[in-house]
Amino acid sequence: MIVRRCITGAAITALAATGLVACSGSESDSGDSTKTETSTTTTSTAAEKESTSAKTEADGEAISITDVEGRTVKFDKKPERIVLAEGRGVFATSLLDNKNPMDKIVAIGTDLKGNVPDFYKKLVDTIPEAKDIPEIGNLKKGDVTVENLLTFNPDALVMSTDQYKAAQKAGTLEQIENSGLKYVVTDFRQHPLENTPKSVKVYGQLLGKEDKAEAFLKDWQGTLDEVKEKAAKMSDKPSVFVWRAAGLKDCCSTWNNANISELVNFAGGDNVGDAILDGEAGDLTPEKVIELQPKYIIATGGDWGAKKKDGKTPAYAASGYDIDSSTASASLDKLLENQPGFELLEAPKEGNFHAIWHQFYDSPMNYLALLQIAAWINPEEYKDLDMQKKWDEAHEKYMPFGGEGTFFLSQN
Repeated sequence: MIVRRCITGAAITALAATGLVACSGSESDSGDSTKTETSTTTTSTAAEKESTSAKTEADGEAISITDVEGRTVKFDKKPERIVLAEGRGVFATSLLDNKNPMDKIVAIGTDLKGNVPDFYKKLVDTIPEAKDIPEIGNLKKGDVTVENLLTFNPDALVMSTDQYKAAQKAGTLEQIENSGLKYVVTDFRQHPLENTPKSVKVYGQLLGKEDKAEAFLKDWQGTLDEVKEKAAKMSDKPSVFVWRAAGLKDCCSTWNNANISELVNFAGGDNVGDAILDGEAGDLTPEKVIELQPKYIIATGGDWGAKKKDGKTPAYAASGYDIDSSTASASLDKLLENQPGFELLEAPKEGNFHAIWHQFYDSPMNYLALLQIAAWINPEEYKDLDMQKKWDEAHEKYMPFGGEGTFFLSQN
């Protein structure tokens, strides 16, 4: 459900006047990209404010959070009411509190239910009250109003880098700042290797789960160290085409050195999109893919049931919590059948056509996708890897439910 409630302009003014003052996350003319947000009251003297701030810090209630944009946001106490502008932020809250991942969450974006129905279904089956969390709309699409956000009386708003930039462009960010609503920016999508640790730490501080964040990041970094060490032993970098959301639209969408393709490069591959695309993402023609003859093809897919062209077999790379292995395998065959000319590709003939769950592109569990990609393109170094065991162990340790489903697949 999308909940939209009204609040008067006078109420907004009153909220802002209580002293919740936010600063812009954009760079100033002086080039200082670090901003600090403080809470003040209009009736306090400077001395009173200093005294109150000192007392709060001494009591251990105040926290300062530095987000992925380099902004430092100060809270007089740990937030108790949090809005996730991107609903998939629940991926992060789940691993930090797998018993109650919706604790302190008072509203979320529509993308969790809309884009990841398999995860959402598992979540509400396990934690029924999760279905009662209201939705605010999609900040990136511009259908979120500040008035509606304020009706939830949030202490903090969490938005992704994509949403942050879209809100800046649309003028929504200025309205958020003027309202006094404090916000932090996270990123698992654009630059996962750089920003996953920063983002997990942000969530850890917001939720008071710093110890859980530290434990998770120890595992995360351990995997990166292993992959980096093994990649350094590779004599060459095999070409890899990441087929983004394969089958959802005309072929062939992919990424530059960002997102899943960033994982490919780190694992020792040569992402073919890097030398062709100017922006973060874009399309290659089928003819170009055939010309390139990538050594490996990795499709991303999901549980996108409405895209079954014949009513039975998905015409996309089926994967997710509700997808069994036979359905997933048939979908890969269908992908190749539906794309004219791809019978000329050598990768599928050599057993080098694979698929992963698309949502790794926006999840701190991206380290598992990295590990599997590394094993595909550098198999000699991962002979003993049991990826299913790794996946199951991660769910047992970090998630509210098990890892049943299909998330990594190779065409037979």
